[in-house]
Amino acid sequence: MKRLVALMALQSLALAQDLGSKPVSLAVHLVTACTHTATVKVKVGGSSQCIDPKPFLTEQDVQSAELQKNAKGNPIIFLTFHNDAAMRELQITRQNIGKPVAIVLNGRVVSAPVVAAASRFLYVGADFKQDEAARIAAELNRQARNR
Repeated sequence: MKRLVALMALQSLALAQDLGSKPVSLAVHLVTACTHTATVKVKVGGSSQCIDPKPFLTEQDVQSAELQKNAKGNPIIFLTFHNDAAMRELQITRQNIGKPVAIVLNGRVVSAPVVAAASRFLYVGADFKQDEAARIAAELNRQARNR
């Protein structure tokens, strides 16, 4: 678990360097056993699993992004999705309680949380700095307005 946290912190730093004023890409994937189609590996709970190649949510599904703080006061991004995407997420999370998903920002896995409950929303927490999380949320909102 410590290695995953350290890896996510390094990825968060690299993500901040990538962002600038570029569009943000978001992809949320199920994490599955590795197969001939699922080959991108991610460490979850000390073991290697793979990311399903087809995301079930992307930045195209985002209706709004809001900067919030978690229980420890760290910045997180709260995402609301368009109705069809929210219903898709609800169905997928309902079927995958107790299993991890991979949250990918700009091509980097920033978080691999375990689904705790069925949901229509998504919190993205990846040891973001305040300004980094604010830039990501602002860019996702800009992209959503321009669709």
